[in-house]
Amino acid sequence: MRGQPSVVLALLLLTVPALTGCREEKERELASETLLGREADQVLVGVEMNLTRDGVRRGVLVADTAFSFQEEGRLELRDLVLTFFGETGTEQGVLTGREGAYDFETGDVEVRGSVEVTAAVGAKRLVTERLRYLASPDSLYGDTAFVLYRPGLEMRGDSFVSDAQLENVQSLNPSFVSEGDASAVRGDAPR
Repeated sequence: MRGQPSVVLALLLLTVPALTGCREEKERELASETLLGREADQVLVGVEMNLTRDGVRRGVLVADTAFSFQEEGRLELRDLVLTFFGETGTEQGVLTGREGAYDFETGDVEVRGSVEVTAAVGAKRLVTERLRYLASPDSLYGDTAFVLYRPGLEMRGDSFVSDAQLENVQSLNPSFVSEGDASAVRGDAPR
């Protein structure tokens, strides 16, 4: 009978931690305040999508958070980065913004809030508050004020059309500041 008290003691020692672990837990927050109130079909965190055209990867879209609206065929995105690739797979540029929307049917991406496009080659950078990337013509369109920085040249305007490399930027009534403008060389944001 000597073995029985030690078995009871062992069972008691195993049961006490289990019973104390059954205390009522504090309510945990299931979603942050930014996610509450959304009526999305799905909320995705840490999204990365390959954007393809004719079987070739033309871009990689990364977003901190995405809200899927399936009936409308779109994703609402937060803190997004879109990297563009050419037909040979070389990086052409990077587009960033605070929020945006991806259209499932067309592959177009609208970007809003602190929008910046940086070309992979040539130290070119475009800054605006809103633009639209159209997948089919592989072009950038903006209908708000913008500033394009190139070494030794700064171009400002109210709207633009461009390619992802910022090689061919067209604008109605643009204004230019050339050479001697340090912000064009350093790439400082407009103030």
